[in-house]
Amino acid sequence: MASTVAASAPIPDLSKPQSFVDAVPHAAFAELRRRPGLYWQPTKVSTVHGGYWAVTRFADIVAIEKNLAAFTSTHGAAYPLLSPAPIEGPMADGLMMNDPPRHSRLRRVAAAGFSPRVVANFESWIREIVRDAIEDVADKNEFDYVDAFARTVPAYVIGRVLGARREDRQRLVDWTIALFLATQQSEHPDDDGDTRIANVVAAQQRIGAYAEEIQAFKRKEPADDMFTALNGSVERGEITQAEFVRWMILMMSAGFETTHTVIGQSMRMYLEDPEVCAATDRAVQEGLSGRVADEYIRLVTPAMQMARTAKCDVEVAGTKVCKGDVMVLYYVSANRDESIYSNPDKFDPWRKETDTLAFGSGIHRCLGSHLAKLEVQILFEELHKSGYKLRLNGQPKRGWSNFINQLNELPVAKG
Repeated sequence: MASTVAASAPIPDLSKPQSFVDAVPHAAFAELRRRPGLYWQPTKVSTVHGGYWAVTRFADIVAIEKNLAAFTSTHGAAYPLLSPAPIEGPMADGLMMNDPPRHSRLRRVAAAGFSPRVVANFESWIREIVRDAIEDVADKNEFDYVDAFARTVPAYVIGRVLGARREDRQRLVDWTIALFLATQQSEHPDDDGDTRIANVVAAQQRIGAYAEEIQAFKRKEPADDMFTALNGSVERGEITQAEFVRWMILMMSAGFETTHTVIGQSMRMYLEDPEVCAATDRAVQEGLSGRVADEYIRLVTPAMQMARTAKCDVEVAGTKVCKGDVMVLYYVSANRDESIYSNPDKFDPWRKETDTLAFGSGIHRCLGSHLAKLEVQILFEELHKSGYKLRLNGQPKRGWSNFINQLNELPVAKG
């Protein structure tokens, strides 16, 4: 993963998924971090002023996420799924599309279920899920690592956290993959993003219908799970039925995709870079699998960006930002910020700098961050114990997205 950045790297069109198909343009982001102020990316997609501000430095992103008076999530949480005005309809009931005080109320009903203390209690059954996935490839010499591990493990984990029926797990996988495929463009993208938004809405409706189906089931057969807990919040009047459905959509999608991406991309790094491989094996042997997970999450950064919209004229990093301007917060750049990390492109589980923006910061920091880390950590521990030696067995295939750093295929072979 170590790279030498050119003195003046060309800047691709960051608004287009095509710029991320071969790889994340890390050299371009390093160039933008060196430049003063913010970078204006012209685009007509999902903007009102003909472009957006690309925010690439760690400190600038943290400052924007803290400044709730000047920046809002109500126009949309990520590019390009943004609106010129506050979003209305079902999507407006979601956590990520809200500011305080509504955001605070919505977050509070589920936050306790994802605290580090609670998540630590998940370890034994997550380990069982991982061991089952390893056992499933015991008699296979060749397989797709994304299919065998990156899709299976997080789907089963989030399904169990939510309380989904075991026979429904594959449906959750299929629907979630369809949802994130809907956010991607093809080789012939539409011009205004309307088709993608319609596809996203359709995919979310399928998940939402399932959430209500399970809600009815849990009313008859309650259990110690998130479906039951959040349904209790509905019955107590803490959240509305519409807010319940949006919570379930968020948990099923974000709870799956974040870990799905890290699991796939981390193994690609491990197999492609001998230094990463050696550092991982050594750190796991030393009992530092948690730090291994931290480094993979930092370098992969599954959600490459999120977005905010300016509520007023404001200055950021010496740049005048106007009311209505879109701010795209490139976590994937900030996690390699030279002012924060020494040798930022290097995979180093022993590094002293442990802060990361892979899950955002402030009030919108991902609730499932501890769960995602634990899944990655346990997977590398169990793979190490298994003694499997994997190698690349074909060309990995990235997703077509400027939002998720997705890996769709990773063909591997044993030996």
